[in-house]
Amino acid sequence: MKLRPGLLRYRKRLESLGFWRSIYYIAKVIYGETFRRRGPNTFGLRMVEIGVTKECQCNCPHCYAIEDGYTSEINELSKREIFSIVDQIVDMGAIEICFSGGEPLIRKDIVDLVEYARKMKMVPKINTNGILLTENMVRKLKQAGLAWCMVSIDHSHPSIHDSFRGYENCFTRAINGLKELVKQGIPSGITTVARKELIRSGVLAEIVSLGHELKVNSVRILFPVLTGRFKNAFDEVLSPEERDSVRKLLKDPLVSMEYKNKHTICTAGITKYNILPNGDVTPCVFVPIVFGNTRHDNMKEIWKRMNGFAHLDKPQGQCPLSDPSYMERAMKSNLENIIIGDHEKGDL
Repeated sequence: MKLRPGLLRYRKRLESLGFWRSIYYIAKVIYGETFRRRGPNTFGLRMVEIGVTKECQCNCPHCYAIEDGYTSEINELSKREIFSIVDQIVDMGAIEICFSGGEPLIRKDIVDLVEYARKMKMVPKINTNGILLTENMVRKLKQAGLAWCMVSIDHSHPSIHDSFRGYENCFTRAINGLKELVKQGIPSGITTVARKELIRSGVLAEIVSLGHELKVNSVRILFPVLTGRFKNAFDEVLSPEERDSVRKLLKDPLVSMEYKNKHTICTAGITKYNILPNGDVTPCVFVPIVFGNTRHDNMKEIWKRMNGFAHLDKPQGQCPLSDPSYMERAMKSNLENIIIGDHEKGDL
C-alpha cells in the first residue's frame, strides 16, 4: 500500500525510536491535535522549541526573532545547559524537540545537541534558512539522528527570495540543502508564510509545486503573525476569507498548517512551549510573554505557571496575537506584565 505523504512524514521521523516509544509519540500527537487542551501527565507537554542562537545571516522583514538584547553569545545557553533542559523535559513527558534561532546551524555544537536529544529517545527537528545545509553538514546531522528538517522558502523566484531575506544566493543554497536532505534520506519540508502578496500572485501555490518537484515530505504554511518585525504589520493579517482560500491548498496531501480550519485553537502552552537563547520560557516563538528562565527556574514549575495562558479563551482559526480583541484581553489579565525572579516586565 502506498502511504500518503502525511503518514509518511510520521513514519520516517520515528525511525530508530523503538516500537513503544513510537506508539507513545503517535498517541500524544493524536491527543494534542484532537482535543487541543492540556492533557493530564503523559498527555501534557509534547514538544519544546529551543532558540539556540539569535544570530542569523538573513534580515527578513517578517522575522519573529528581532533584536531584543539576547544577541551576545555570552548570554546564550551553553551546550551543558541545553543538555540539562533536555533531561528535564524528557522527565516531563516531552518527546519532540525543535532547534531553531536565529539560525541554529550557526552553532558549532548543533550536531552534538541533535545527537544528545536522539540519545534521550526524543524526536529532534531543526528549522533553518538552509544556507549551511551542505552535503557534509547533512551527513553529520543524519549520523546524529536528526528526524526532521524544515527549510524556509519565501518565494518561488530566486532573486525575490534573496532580496526578501537580504542574503545573496540564499534561494540556491536553500534548494540545494533540501535536495541534499532528500538525497540522504532525512525527512524534510518547506516552511513558508502566507503573505497576501503570495496569495494574490499565486506564488504560494508555486511553492507547494516546488515541494513536489523537490520530493520533500511536507510544505508547512504559516499565517502571518503580529510579532517581531511584523508586530505592526496589520495589513498583513489575513481576513477569514483569505485564510479559507489558503486552506484550499490542504487538498494537496503535501500541505500542512497549524490552523486547519476556522475552529482550530492554538496549542501554545497546551502541548508545547518555547525557550529563547538566553533561557527565557514563553508559550511559543510568537508569544513574547516570559513565564520563567531555565537558568533559575524548574521547568515543571514554569509549565504550571503557563496553565493560565493555556486556558485563556483563545480566538479560533488563527494565532491569538493576530486578534486585537485577544491582545486586549491578555493585557487586562495582566499576562504581559508577569514578573518572574529578577526579570523585568515585558511588553506584549
